[in-house]
Amino acid sequence: MASLRQSSCRPFAATAATSSHRRLLSVRVMATKDVFSEENKVNIRMDASKNGCTGMFWRSKPEMNASVSAPDWPRNGTVFKGWKSLEHPGWVKVDHPKGYWLPIQQYGNDVCHFP
Repeated sequence: MASLRQSSCRPFAATAATSSHRRLLSVRVMATKDVFSEENKVNIRMDASKNGCTGMFWRSKPEMNASVSAPDWPRNGTVFKGWKSLEHPGWVKVDHPKGYWLPIQQYGNDVCHFP
């Protein structure tokens, strides 16, 4: 009968630490997807008229429920600059002193257009 050999696996704590380290590395890589520089800035034209809206409220972060009540929200026809986000697909970061965001679509209709 063959004898059982003792396993040479590392202890669980070491494996968990290694796994945790890998997760931290992948989070760091994901967090650096967006580069908001002059070279990749695009023109954006606001038109939310298909939704029956006269414009769109700014968002403080890339989430629909993060609307900001600011008097300078873009009305239909407004052209401004910003960046398409890779980290947050479907969102643009607006070149605004307060770092606002806007969705590219609302209710299945484009509201940010890229002429």
